[in-house]
Amino acid sequence: MRIWHNCYSKIISLENIFQAWEEFIKGKKKKLDVGLFERLLEDNLFALHESLVNHTYRHGAYEEFYVRDPKIRHIHKASVKDRVVHHLLSEVLEEIFDPTFYAHSYSCRKDKGTHKAVEAFVKLSRKASKNNSSKLFVLKCDIKKFFASVDHQVLTNILSQKIHDPDLITLLDEIIGSYHTEGLPKVGMPIGNLTSQLFANIYLNPLDQYLKHELKVQYYIRYADDFVVLSDNIQYLEELLQKIKCFLSERLKLSLHPNKITIRNYYLGIDFVNSPLYSTQ
Repeated sequence: MRIWHNCYSKIISLENIFQAWEEFIKGKKKKLDVGLFERLLEDNLFALHESLVNHTYRHGAYEEFYVRDPKIRHIHKASVKDRVVHHLLSEVLEEIFDPTFYAHSYSCRKDKGTHKAVEAFVKLSRKASKNNSSKLFVLKCDIKKFFASVDHQVLTNILSQKIHDPDLITLLDEIIGSYHTEGLPKVGMPIGNLTSQLFANIYLNPLDQYLKHELKVQYYIRYADDFVVLSDNIQYLEELLQKIKCFLSERLKLSLHPNKITIRNYYLGIDFVNSPLYSTQ
């Protein structure tokens, strides 16, 4: 396993900060806050660089609002300066962690997404059911209030397994600690941060590795906090469910949503990543 050392100074270079800005402004040039920041762009980016070099950077407050997607979500929007830092960190986090992710993890990854998740489900279900010729059951689970439940220390510990650079960990902790769920200090991630999408995959990667490498689960797909396991044995899925619950509780301080756990006959149809899926036999 590759360990990353002494990479902070390279990550926060002026070149990388300006590149992060170019990535950030795509599709946002008409936004008021972006326009205001851009009026003094060089001054703002040089000041940001100086604060990162001097370790005086502090993440600011969030703007809050709600969107319907399709359910109502509470979004927290960071300042332009902070979102440039999110882009800066996302590049390196993706480089460090994406190669370690499970192949059938489909949320917020390049060349993945909902359509690829559905395609994988169809492909694996055909394989598991011997081309729809044998019985097949699907365990479907959803993690309860995932973003609101992420434990900051657990996340930092996972990051620190591959990043042995105190300066970079300190900056990541600044981002992680910039938000917490109301009433729960040091718990929660904001829906809206670019880094939150990557942190979610990093946080749940131990679950993926546990299922695939320790429990040797053959047919498993995850999209964000929604995942399915396919098998021809209901008892196996019921026993697996208990192991998943224990792992989430003990290792990640998470729990499954009790009303979103199902073990269902595949041929009766499965709703995965908001797509109704049916056998084509």
